[in-house]
Amino acid sequence: MTTSARRETEEASAIAVGELLAAVQSLYGDALRTVVRFGSAVAGELMPGQSDTNLLIIVDTVPLSALLHNAEAVQKWTAAGNPAPLLLTMKEWLSSADIFAMEYADILHRHQVLMGDPPFEGVTVGARDLRLHVEREAMGKLLQLRRAVMAVGNDPKMQLRLLVNGLSTLMVIFRGVARVAGGPPPMDYVKLSHEVATLAGFDARPFERLVLHARHDVQIPVSDVPSILTGVLDAMERLVAYLDHAGGSA
Repeated sequence: MTTSARRETEEASAIAVGELLAAVQSLYGDALRTVVRFGSAVAGELMPGQSDTNLLIIVDTVPLSALLHNAEAVQKWTAAGNPAPLLLTMKEWLSSADIFAMEYADILHRHQVLMGDPPFEGVTVGARDLRLHVEREAMGKLLQLRRAVMAVGNDPKMQLRLLVNGLSTLMVIFRGVARVAGGPPPMDYVKLSHEVATLAGFDARPFERLVLHARHDVQIPVSDVPSILTGVLDAMERLVAYLDHAGGSA
């Protein structure tokens, strides 16, 4: 991605964040405890159309009326290419690290508190919880990819689109894999892909090419898509096997 394109993406993301924060603050008032930004946007790995500006919003209660009044702001937010915010009560946040271990590890490692007090004191992620969650997400992503490929059929343009659209989720899983192996994940997606590929024994080049394509640095020719898709599917199978083996003694 060029410097100007990155700047435009960052500026658009900042505007979207500001608008959503204003809507949330107006709706919840004193019941709003904190808003935390996390994900690839915090690390500086911004991609057009999928910058993944993730937000964690913690409030006192979540009544149905609040969800309904949030609809317009959230719809605008997701239309800009962002995931819907994680909306939790403080009690839910403090008690859910075991079942959402991968997301919690990501939040704890890379975050920016936008409003309120940091909610991290006493919140930890267990190694076994993390390994199980990452394996489950990796297997789920593999099954999702297989279903998606069956849906688009032998159309390389659609195949490339589904690969690029799913790249951010794959990188979240890769970060989880790096943490399962015991180290902090690299922020750069190319370096991250190579690290995980070394751990699990697959070829990192399909992921490297997808990252560069998503950054608009180098475009993937349509003729190369089938081999990249084959490489991604093979890699995910190997990754699931690696994670399963890593938990053999658990």
